[in-house]
Amino acid sequence: MLKWLVLLTILALVSAEIHRIKIHKNQDHKNTRQHRKQAIQALKQKYHQQDAVIIYDDGVPIYVQPDYGYDYPSQPSDDYTSEELGNSMNMYYYGLIGIGTPEQYFKVVFDTGSANLWVPSSQCLATDVACQQHNQYNSSASSTFVSSGQNFSIQYGTGSVSGYLAMDTVTINGLAIANQTFGEAVSQPGASFTDVAFDGILGMGYQQIAEDNVVPPFYNLYEEGLIDEPVFGFYLARNGSAVEGGQLTLGGTDQNLIAGEITYTPVTQQGYWQFSVNNITWNGTVISSGCQAIADTGTSLIAAPSAAYIQLNNLIGGVLIQGEYYVPCSTVSSLPVLTINIGGTNFYLPPSVYIQTYTEGNYTTCMSTFTDIGTGFWILGDVFLGQYYSEFDFGQNRVGFATLA
Repeated sequence: MLKWLVLLTILALVSAEIHRIKIHKNQDHKNTRQHRKQAIQALKQKYHQQDAVIIYDDGVPIYVQPDYGYDYPSQPSDDYTSEELGNSMNMYYYGLIGIGTPEQYFKVVFDTGSANLWVPSSQCLATDVACQQHNQYNSSASSTFVSSGQNFSIQYGTGSVSGYLAMDTVTINGLAIANQTFGEAVSQPGASFTDVAFDGILGMGYQQIAEDNVVPPFYNLYEEGLIDEPVFGFYLARNGSAVEGGQLTLGGTDQNLIAGEITYTPVTQQGYWQFSVNNITWNGTVISSGCQAIADTGTSLIAAPSAAYIQLNNLIGGVLIQGEYYVPCSTVSSLPVLTINIGGTNFYLPPSVYIQTYTEGNYTTCMSTFTDIGTGFWILGDVFLGQYYSEFDFGQNRVGFATLA
């Protein structure tokens, strides 16, 4: 009997597959201070609507997460699917998906700070600049399209992406999700999505923060048996190229990308990928202790609570000019590292990472990547995530970080 169990276990591991998704970079996109301001505005709106989108019934979320039952290997699997991602000036990381039959292709940001999928619609107005600049989904060209008859609206910055909810086949790296609900956007706000390298957004957060309680694509990847584990991970290349912007791993852990062990920490509140941070220090000075943080691949900066934001920027010698902290570029190389202790492990951010350089014409400025959007928790965006391999585990409700190989 034992021999058969061993054989079945071996066969299960052999048949499993990890999926890799390529991250791409748009070489023509220029990162400017204006793009940064737009990103901060969108970030404020994103996190100040959290209470409004989580619906409770007698204190319990109406949606109950699937019970994965830990029916997958307890040790990280090296069987997975992955896709390389694109990096646009270290601000946006995106990969390619298909929607419909035959497939219509879209570049989407894989965003752990949201939970909805939406792309521009061919029904958008000719005056919608953002829509006209990007690929548009044509429902009449797909034999698997199903109309839901519902509208949707998601707030970004000073406006909202709005349109219709639709169902169709969504394909991620060859994995075809049947009847996935997504937003067919006919209107996009102001300048939030103009001149960006991607078409839409694919949210990878918990369903609790999904508008209209839509089931996120990653949930369906696992529920339909397209991946073996309810786990995904990111390698976000800093200063990556169009070919090598990073990688999204689906269904397991890509051990080739990491050095040493992954440090895991429990999710403290399901919705965003929220967890506890033991302390954050700079050159021996404690900035925060016993605080909460969110890992957000859809955010390029690091958002800090107000007091920590002011303290940090003062410590690095920042000068406040028109709402932004600037530092003398000549001092950047001599600044200490920022240390973030998660799960008992120290993770380090050098000054070359937490200070961002902007060159416009012949003028170069150096700006702090720390921002304040009025939250009581930290938001660790790509400035932090780009330094480490990050893993998001729905099955065990935990987040993990590891040194890159």
